[in-house]
Amino acid sequence: MTVTINLLASKSIFHRVSICTFLENLQGIANTVVKGNFQDGDISTDMKATKEALDRLHAMTISMKKAELKKQSVNDFVPILPVADSGATLRFLLPVVGALGIGARFVMAESLYRRPIMMLVNTLKKNGCSLVLDDEKMTINIRGKLVPGEYNIKGKESSQFISGLLMALPLLEDESTLVVEKPVVSQSYINMTIKVLEEFGITIAKKHESHEMIAYSIMGNQVYRGPGEYKIEGDWSSASFWLVAEKLTGKPIFLKGINTNSIQGDSKVRDFIKEMDRDEDIAIDCSDVPDLVPNLTVLALSRDNKTRFSGIDILAFKESDRIEGISEIISAVGGSFEYEDGDIIIEAGCEMEKDEASDETSLGEEMSNAGDMGKTENSDGEFIYIMTQDHRMVMMAALASLISKNPIIIDGWKSVSKSYPRFFRDLKEAGLDGNVGLA
Repeated sequence: MTVTINLLASKSIFHRVSICTFLENLQGIANTVVKGNFQDGDISTDMKATKEALDRLHAMTISMKKAELKKQSVNDFVPILPVADSGATLRFLLPVVGALGIGARFVMAESLYRRPIMMLVNTLKKNGCSLVLDDEKMTINIRGKLVPGEYNIKGKESSQFISGLLMALPLLEDESTLVVEKPVVSQSYINMTIKVLEEFGITIAKKHESHEMIAYSIMGNQVYRGPGEYKIEGDWSSASFWLVAEKLTGKPIFLKGINTNSIQGDSKVRDFIKEMDRDEDIAIDCSDVPDLVPNLTVLALSRDNKTRFSGIDILAFKESDRIEGISEIISAVGGSFEYEDGDIIIEAGCEMEKDEASDETSLGEEMSNAGDMGKTENSDGEFIYIMTQDHRMVMMAALASLISKNPIIIDGWKSVSKSYPRFFRDLKEAGLDGNVGLA
C-alpha cells in the first residue's frame, strides 16, 4: 500500500520569498500573496523566526513613517528581533536591516550565537554599519546604513552570508559589486536566491568568474515587484528522508507537493540515490547540498561497497557538529565510519536488519514516557540511545532505526520542529516508527 506524505512548504524558499514580499510592501509597490502547504499553520520554528522578525520590522517602519509625518524622532527606538536558532533569519536580515538603515537588535539562542557570523559582521562594518556583539546577552546590535561599493566575502563558510547581501544590495542608492572568494559552499542555495530575486524583478548579473572568485554586479535603486501570487513548493530537504526510507524499506511512498523541476539544490538526492545503486565503490560530492549527507550516510550502510562523501567540512559548523553526530549514529548501529582528508567514508559489510513495517503498537508509543533509559524489551534486550538537539540528526537517527537491529531511542526529538514539525506524526502514519522511541 502506497503511503502519501504531504510535504511542508520549502523552508529555504519561504525565508527568501517572505523577505522579498516584505521589501515589496515596504517600497509601496504591491503585496504578493504567499501560498503553500503550511499544514494548518503548523510552520517550522525557523519559519516563525523569519515571520516574527519581519512583522516587527514592518511595525517599526510604520512607526517611523508616522513619526516623520508628525515631525517626531524615533532614532532611539531599536526593534528587538528574536531569531531563536534560525541561521537563515539572522544571516539574511542583518544585511537587509543594514541596507534599510533602520537599526535592530538580533537576539539569538545560544546554539546560533556559537555558529559562524564574524565574516558577515566584518563585511557590514567595512561598508557603513556599526555592529556590536554581546556575548553575555547573545545579541547583535546593528546601526547605520550600508553604502554602495565593493563587498568582499569568502564563500567557504556559509552561502547564507552571500544570499543576505544579494537581497540587500539592490536597495542601495548606487551600483555595488559582490566579490565571492572560492571555494563556495552550497552554491545551489545562492542560485535559489538569485532565482527568487528574479521572480521579484531584481537583477543580479554575474560580472566575472575565475578559479579564484565570482563577482556579481548589483544595480542600486531596484524595486521589488512580485508576481502577485507566489506558491511555495514542497521541501526537498524533508523529501530526501522519505526517498531514502522508501529505498531502505521497499515501501512505496508518494510525496505530495513536490516539484520535480525544483530550484532547490536538495532535489539532487534523486541523482545521488541512483548513483548509490551502482555495484562499486563510489564518491559523491556534497559541497552543494550538505544537508543531504546525514540521510545519505544511512543509505550507504545498506550498500555492498564503499561510499565516500566529499565537500562536507561545513557540517561541523551547523546546528551541531554533524560530522561527529553522523559518526555517533553510524557507529551505534554497527556501521564503519571514517573521516579521511575532509571526507566521510562509510564502509560496506555492516550487519544490518531490515524489519517489515507493521500496524502494531510502536516502540515510540511504549517509550515516550520511559524513565529507565538503560534497557527495553527486544531481541537483544538493549536499545541505542541518541541525544541531540539538531533536527537533521534526529531525522537521521529515525532513518537508521529502519535498518538497525536494536531500537533507537531519541532524546531531543522535539528539535525537528525547526524544519519539520509533524515529522514523527508522518512517520507514525507511514507505519515506519516501529523501531524508534522518543525520550
